[in-house]
Amino acid sequence: MLSKRNKGFVLTYMVPTFLLYIVFCIYPCIKSLVLSVCEWSGYSQDIKFVGLSNFARLLSDKNVWSALGHNMFLLVACTVFTFVLALAFAVFFTSKTDKFHQTLKIIYFIPYVMSTAVVSILWTFIYNSSFGLLNTFLEKIGLSSLQHVWLGEKDTIMGALTVPLVWINVGFYMIMFIAAILNIPEDRYEAARIDGASKWDLFLHVTMPGIWNEITTSMVFFCVTAFNYSFELVYIMTKGGPNRSSELLTTYLYEHAFKYSDYGYASAIGVLLFAVLAVIIFGVLKLMGGRFKDE
Repeated sequence: MLSKRNKGFVLTYMVPTFLLYIVFCIYPCIKSLVLSVCEWSGYSQDIKFVGLSNFARLLSDKNVWSALGHNMFLLVACTVFTFVLALAFAVFFTSKTDKFHQTLKIIYFIPYVMSTAVVSILWTFIYNSSFGLLNTFLEKIGLSSLQHVWLGEKDTIMGALTVPLVWINVGFYMIMFIAAILNIPEDRYEAARIDGASKWDLFLHVTMPGIWNEITTSMVFFCVTAFNYSFELVYIMTKGGPNRSSELLTTYLYEHAFKYSDYGYASAIGVLLFAVLAVIIFGVLKLMGGRFKDE
């Protein structure tokens, strides 16, 4: 039990933080939920209650469901490539302790600490169809037939957006998995080696169960943050174009709120986004909760 002095000390630090959380997190969520059943331009005190009409409009809006499909594509593709690469790098680097590989770890982590705006501009130049690094490289190696207007074609744009999103996140999750792997007791590996386990067996039966909780937590965290990263990157690189072929729920929400001043409908899209995220997180926890448990 905490003494009165300790309780006072804890409350002194908790109350301001809790108040800030209410003001900047809880209140905006409640406000968005209220506005989702209203009509409001954002510039007046005239807020008109319209019931569920915003949600009825949302259900019949093809752009919403197209944007949701793009969100899901990026989420699935980025999750698969990010976590597979991060795990592979983590396993590799835990077996390498020399300065060269330590430096490589730092290099791989750098994209995560870079501004998303900077990363977006960088990759916009890389994908530029006239002087971009990618098309120039393809031309130099004799593969001009593979050149594309990467951010201007419907068939290539979602894949082109996936690459920088994976590039940003791989280093961060690699570091997290390295830390988790290093916390696995060495005697588990020794026991498995004595039993004749191969490197693949060690990974599957020792490493994966040992870091499964970290993988699950990381995946939940990634699902939430991926929507934020994808909005910034997509808005800067394509603004949802061409012809809404890279539109996301967040860019569509932004358009209705700040371009059309339709805050009620934008809030309804935000509620849908929250519901989708809640379902995804629940699904991830349900799907991964029972796998690779330590014996």
